[in-house]
Amino acid sequence: MRKCVSIMDKESLTISGGTALVQRLYGALAEASPFYRPAKYGYSNARVSSMKSLLLKKEFLQELVRVRSIDAVIGMLERTPYKEELVKLSMKHHGSELVEVAAARHFASVAKKLVRIAPGEDRKAVDVLLTKWDVVNTKILLNARLTGKAYQDVAPFLMPLESLDEGEAKSLFEGKGTALFMRFVKTRLGKGLVESGMVSSTELEKIFMHFGNAEIMKLELLLDRFYYSLYRKSGMFQSREMAPIAKTFATEIDLKNATTIIRLKRHGVSDRKSISRFLMKDGSKPLKSFDQMIEARDEKDTLKAAAQLFGLKAPPAGVVELEMEFEKMLGAAKVRAFYRTTLSLGTLLGFLLLNIRKIATAKEFGTPDKKIEEMLVFQN
Repeated sequence: MRKCVSIMDKESLTISGGTALVQRLYGALAEASPFYRPAKYGYSNARVSSMKSLLLKKEFLQELVRVRSIDAVIGMLERTPYKEELVKLSMKHHGSELVEVAAARHFASVAKKLVRIAPGEDRKAVDVLLTKWDVVNTKILLNARLTGKAYQDVAPFLMPLESLDEGEAKSLFEGKGTALFMRFVKTRLGKGLVESGMVSSTELEKIFMHFGNAEIMKLELLLDRFYYSLYRKSGMFQSREMAPIAKTFATEIDLKNATTIIRLKRHGVSDRKSISRFLMKDGSKPLKSFDQMIEARDEKDTLKAAAQLFGLKAPPAGVVELEMEFEKMLGAAKVRAFYRTTLSLGTLLGFLLLNIRKIATAKEFGTPDKKIEEMLVFQN
């Protein structure tokens, strides 16, 4: 065992070229005997720990909240690992837009590192986590198309993880009806959705034939269902090490089901059968527990039922307030879980990215400091 440790120490000094050798060595040892299982993750854990040290601390984020302007926010961030992206992008972007685009580029860079350092057989689990950004990118593109925006208007705000290449992204702004449907199903996400059997090709084509607000909403819900089905089908989150992550997925499914009910009812879909089609199993709450939300007479009663179901102190004033509460609940759960697991950094940084974007946007719109801080999520 001492000999193996010395090999790892030597290889970790040469990051490029040494990663594959270390992973193969420790992967083989882990498969051969449970005694060596901790060694399998030794390299990844060491790299993730060093990357975590670069994360922005709670005190720094709180200081960002207290500065007076978006320029001051950018000035502070230029003293952090975000500096390279901020400087590089400052000729094209300004204000909160600069922070948002730079933060997305930084997140993508770290996510790609995480994929490289994860043990080979666990990269599929990382890929499932990062598929969330394929869904987000696709939603941004389709909604931009619906509102008459051009590709160049939204391209800077896409998460550049390369699973949806520029050609595919641009294609979603071309053609209508069947032609647009055909372009969508050629993307990785569109192909996966059809192959999942959650929606038939005929039904999906009808969505693109009409392509209105209600149809986009249904497509978004189907994409969410597909994303969470990857978690369920993969079976990769059943181990003890991945249990905290699996728990956050279950919580996220619960919260997504609640917002799905409200969104569908807002678009006139109120019967149980139609709503149930878009709800997802495998949450921590049984689907029956959402009955009161489904049966509520109006939005006020629906929000009240949601508050009771999730233990909120008081019913939120509206859907936006409910989603903010849910976001904080989920953010806190994920930060706790992903600080405790090997494959943690991607989603953890996603929430720090979200914090930074919130601060920048709120500063530009003159939001009071106290209100901004209420929106943030921190590690306990």
